[in-house]
Amino acid sequence: MRIHTTFVVLAGCASAPELATTTQLDTACADGPTIRGMDVSSYDTGVDFKVAHDNGIEFAFVRVSDGTQYPDPLFAQYWPAAKTAGVIRGAYQYFRPAEDPIAQADLLLSKMGPLDPGDLPPVIDLETNGGLTQAEVVASVQKWIDHVAAATGRTPIVYAGLYSWHDLTGSADMTSHPLWVAQYTSAACPNIPLPWTRWAFWQYSDTGSVPGVPGSNLDVNVFNGTRDDLLQFIDPKPCSSIPSTGGVIDNGDPCMATGGPPTYLRQVSGSGYGNSLVWTHATASDAEANYAQWNLAFDEAGTYKVEVYTDHAMATATTATYLVTAGGAMTAVTTAVTIDQTAADGWQSLGDFDFAAGGDQSIHLGDNTGQPSSANAQLVFDAVRITADEPTPPPTPPPPGGGCSTSGGAGALVTVLGLLTLRTRSRRRRA
Repeated sequence: MRIHTTFVVLAGCASAPELATTTQLDTACADGPTIRGMDVSSYDTGVDFKVAHDNGIEFAFVRVSDGTQYPDPLFAQYWPAAKTAGVIRGAYQYFRPAEDPIAQADLLLSKMGPLDPGDLPPVIDLETNGGLTQAEVVASVQKWIDHVAAATGRTPIVYAGLYSWHDLTGSADMTSHPLWVAQYTSAACPNIPLPWTRWAFWQYSDTGSVPGVPGSNLDVNVFNGTRDDLLQFIDPKPCSSIPSTGGVIDNGDPCMATGGPPTYLRQVSGSGYGNSLVWTHATASDAEANYAQWNLAFDEAGTYKVEVYTDHAMATATTATYLVTAGGAMTAVTTAVTIDQTAADGWQSLGDFDFAAGGDQSIHLGDNTGQPSSANAQLVFDAVRITADEPTPPPTPPPPGGGCSTSGGAGALVTVLGLLTLRTRSRRRRA
């Protein structure tokens, strides 16, 4: 985005004397790994999305217009080009609150057209008040959001700066919408406008440089998650609860997520449970880079056996430490279980665990297994099987008639005496 007025909109701007009047106590860091993206407009000419994608750009926002008066002349070129290059795309509109919000929304919808599967929700880019009061700005924004949401069936993303959101809207609560925060800083984590507590996207610089985009004044961003997380963000799929009888969570299931640099995650068909698996190289690093996590929710509390699938054709890691978190959010206990993935061609048990009803439980496996990278050990992320423990059968009740068993006690003594009697009679006949 580019700031078109003298109104202060972005944290980190040098010309922001009023910054001292608004405080933000906490930073909001990413939940884990992030992926890189950019946003482009007619300010960015000659963009080659394929080259940018080949150099790590996973997503891009493309400007549709500045209000109704300036449709972006490069949108029609950049919008299909991003998709063709494999870049996850989203459309944004620089919003003018004093203009008709429905007319602006309709312009975005007509230029963008119906969203394709895999497209990001539209973005409202709020950077100016147009002379309106805070209440009037909020009302105008809400009309745009409601109109776009009804037309697309998607929840629009809000682009906002740390201090601009407070100044423009009085810190209006729109936390039901994902936040794209703008803060230009070299810090590891941004400050975000209240009342949000988490960001989905962070525009951290407007002086970025990416191969495929001429110049060094590119708006660069990160997404709070992996590429798989971004696809889940775009098209949420429910993670099913495990029934009391148990179940299997395989790669590709909504309950299983892989993370870290996608370059080092290998998708393999023809091996593993369900004829597919994911693997990465094991490392001796202190911190994990790539990982898999199986998120667990249970219909009923109980003791369940946990097994993991290891395929001899692909698994060569001899130390794989699975972190099993059981017991729910309030009483969670994490147990580390290390196995040799080469020890069995198929299911290997991690043990029995007491799981609570509901979610907030998981199995996590990172690539920092302790094996050096030089070993080229392949760590496999595949299916997890959850099996309900069979209850211990109750003892067999004694037979009627005095409680004597046929396998011992008085009953056995009667049988022995009878045999002795028969043997004695037989000897007498032979005599």
